[in-house]
This record gives sequence, structure tokens and C-alpha cells, in this order.
Amino acid sequence: MVRVPRLFGTNGIRGVAGKEIDSSLAFRVGSALGTLFPKQRVLIGRDGRLSSPMLLEGVAAGLLAQGNDVEDRGMITTPALEFMVKNTSSSAGVMITASHNPPEYNGFKVVESDGIEIPRSKEEKMELLIHRDRWEASNRPGQRVMREGRIESYLEKLESQVPARDGIRDMEIVVDTGNGVAALTTPRLLRKLGAHVIGVNDAIDGEFPGRNSEPRPENLGALSRIVREEKADLGIAHDGDGDRAIFVDEAGVIHAGDRTLALVEDELLTNHPGAKIVTPINTSMMVSEIARKRKGKLILTRVGSIEVSRTIVSVGALLGGEENGGIFYAPHHPVRDGTVAAVLVLNAIIRNGRPLSKLLDSLPKFQMVKEKIPCKEGAKDRAIEALKTKLKGRISSTLDGIRVDMEGRGWVLVRASGTEPLLRLYAEAKTESQLQEILDEFRPLVLKAVN
Repeated sequence: MVRVPRLFGTNGIRGVAGKEIDSSLAFRVGSALGTLFPKQRVLIGRDGRLSSPMLLEGVAAGLLAQGNDVEDRGMITTPALEFMVKNTSSSAGVMITASHNPPEYNGFKVVESDGIEIPRSKEEKMELLIHRDRWEASNRPGQRVMREGRIESYLEKLESQVPARDGIRDMEIVVDTGNGVAALTTPRLLRKLGAHVIGVNDAIDGEFPGRNSEPRPENLGALSRIVREEKADLGIAHDGDGDRAIFVDEAGVIHAGDRTLALVEDELLTNHPGAKIVTPINTSMMVSEIARKRKGKLILTRVGSIEVSRTIVSVGALLGGEENGGIFYAPHHPVRDGTVAAVLVLNAIIRNGRPLSKLLDSLPKFQMVKEKIPCKEGAKDRAIEALKTKLKGRISSTLDGIRVDMEGRGWVLVRASGTEPLLRLYAEAKTESQLQEILDEFRPLVLKAVN
């Protein structure tokens, strides 16, 4: 196959709208997908970004020109669209979103008929078609139907995953949807279950005026404060397209995604000992500790929700999870879903009859740091190769980037971001002093490699 420049990163195609991502590319994405799925129905949806309507129209035009029928779901979360692709007559889907990226970004997530993002092999076929940019319009254009807001079956399936609804009734939960489309799912579901929901940044706005779209601790100060002021049971924060969730306990403490993943893992393995858990190579050691304690089987993948989803399916795993707040629950649908994460955490609180802070305090404790180091797109591969040379003989894994394990101390991972012009540095240790030693050794090496 002819090699062409990569468009797909870790999760779909992303870039600055109006520059790398424009209506011409959107038309080519739609046309390429129509070529891969000839004359079949394709479901499309979008987040609330200002450029998303324009890009959605471009994708729709490309599909219709190829003779594909289009079902337009309008504004919708990524996991809801994925669920709908699997559970309707659609053979594929496209979500217009840049997930947690800043408002000037946008992109495309392309979904296979099984409701999971297309595998790498199909990404490469689409890239070749897009690069060639030669299309033959169908003599019978497709038809478009509008079904915005129709997510009842998705919510009903989620509702069925809550065995003890009485425990949620009258709980006070603060939900910060970050002006993203999760405002259409999590608050609605929780209210239906009887919870008292306090909405924060719950007006969908593509400029994300309330906070940065990525639910990192430094962006969630207001949510923490409101949880404390309202004496709420917990807080939940989502990213722009609703496929991630970060949790705040009743004391206002913001917890990393690794910790709530470990909590859900512990809860599920207690009831399903021996089950398989899938997680990327950058996930905390506490996840492996829980798997060992509960006799679960841990399977590591490259970073990226596609890698986790596809591995869950191939090995028959029960659960998947990422350090960024992504949780994949196979009995619902094996994709990253922030509203599913909320359901699973609530189930743990209800079943144990203990507040979130107490449940998380019982988990193994490690110290972890995640840093972003700016690096131009063309320099990322060179920087990684320079680090490989410098660390030769110490590298534990090159599954995704470079990982160095230090027995009895911790580990460090450096990998190129698949969505932004930067390198990601992850480090974890048993103690703060050990973590600082690791950072003092490896951070200067990474900075030197990118300069």
C-alpha cells in the first residue's frame, strides 16, 4: 500500500478548525467513509463546538454524494453515538469532536458497525482515499433523516445497570459538564434515578467559557468548592464529548482517574474474580495491585481508547480503564463512557454504604505525576529516538513510547502525544521523595531531547 501522511492520531483526526480541519477535509472524510461502507446507512453527530455544525454538514455532503443514507443525531455525546451505531441499523458513524482539546480545535471520530472506533487498518484505508481525493458521485444520492435528541435507549440501558435505585434517591450530586454535551446525559440520567443534581457549566457552549474542557484537577476548583458548600455526596466532571469522568469526594478532594478506575475494578473483581481488566501502559500501579489482590488478569495496551476497546472485545474482558478518567464497561458497551463511569462509582458507594472518600482511602496509595512537554509535530519521533539512545539498556518496554521500571521505586514513561504537539511524561513511585528523584533524573533528559 502507498504510504501517505497520517491523519488519525491516538483518538481520531484532530487539528485547529479552519486550518488543519476544514469543510473540504470534512467532505473527504465523509466520501472516504462512504467508499468503505458503500450504500449503507451512517449515523452522524457532533459536540457543541462552534465549528462542529460546519464540519457535520461537510461529512454529510460527502456521504450523501456517495449514495449513503445519513441519520443525523445532532448534538450527542461520543459514547451515546457509539451505542446507537451498534444498536440501530446504521453500519458506521462519525462524531464531530475534538474531545478535551481547546475550543479552536475540532476533529472526527469514525465508528465501525460494532460501535467502536474503526481499527488502525481502516484508518489507513481512509487516509489513502482522503489523500487521493478522487470521488465518483453516486447517480442515486443518499437520503438524510434528522433524529436529534433521540437517546432514550442509551439512557434506558444505563438505568438498567443501577441495581439499587433507592440508594441514589435523594443523593445530592454536583455535575460539572464543562459546557460540553455530557449535559445531555449524566444530569438527565441522575435526575431520572431520583438524585438531586446541581448543574455546573451545564449550558452547552463551544467556547467552553466555564472552564478548560479537560477535567484535570487544576480546572476543577469551582466544582470542589461547590461540593463543599452544598455538602453534596460527590461531584462529577466531564470532558467536551462526555467520554471521560473525574470525581470529587464529599470533602471536595479531586481524585485522579486512576483512583476511581481502581475503585470500580475492585468492586467488579470482588463479584467477578478472575475477570480480565484492560488498561494502557501509563496506568497507575494501584490497578495492577488490585488485580493481583482480587485474582484478576491485567492486560496492558498502547495508549488510546481504540486500543483498549478493541482489546476488551478480543480477549473478552469485563472492564477497561485509563488514567485520564476513561472507563469502559463491557456489559453496557466496551467504549470509554463518562456517564457509565458515574453509574459504576455510584453503585460502589451504594453497595458499600460508605462515602467516596472512605472507599478511595482503602485503596493502595502511590504518588504519580503527569506532565506535558511542548514538542513540535516533526520533532516528536526524533526526541523519542534520542531518548532511546540515551536510555539504552534501561528500557523496560517500547509498547508505547519508552518505559523504564525501577524495581522497588517506581517507573517513568515518555511517549509522543497522538492529539497534540507535545510529549507526555508519566512518573509514579511509592513515596513523594522517590517520585521527586525520578523526576529530577528524567525530566532534564526529556527537555534536552526536545530542544
